[in-house]
Amino acid sequence: MSYHPDFFKIFRLTHGSIVFGIVLFSIASILLVEKGLVDTVDISLDRTLQLIVVVIALAMVLGGFRLFKSRIMKIRNSNDPEDKRIENYRSACITWWAMLDIPALFSLVCFILTGNYAFFAVSVFLLLIIIAFMPRKENVILLLNLGSEGKGRFGN
Repeated sequence: MSYHPDFFKIFRLTHGSIVFGIVLFSIASILLVEKGLVDTVDISLDRTLQLIVVVIALAMVLGGFRLFKSRIMKIRNSNDPEDKRIENYRSACITWWAMLDIPALFSLVCFILTGNYAFFAVSVFLLLIIIAFMPRKENVILLLNLGSEGKGRFGN
């Protein structure tokens, strides 16, 4: 795939869209719970869901970061052209964000079903991790070990 001049803007827009989606669903879930528009489930199911959410969230955070890190090292050490390395980096980031997005959304669904703010807290935690991994030009250049040609692609 050839490099698109607006790559970084599109990349940041993708990240922002994921963050915005979680924030929007969070607001909607709070409104649903606070207005009592959804009947809550039995407390025994609440406890079961807590365990499921924690296990899924931990697995996705730890497994996702491990996958992301290994993909970044593979990309960095490859002899692929810079365009290909940049595209592979984008793919690795989107995969990592999706691995955090899925349990965040599931946690919000559990929050709606139970009214238990612990689920909401898990979602916020996952959202903060996604925000922390916001694409930055300097990080892309450093992580991919791009030369001057690659640095110039991102502009100022």
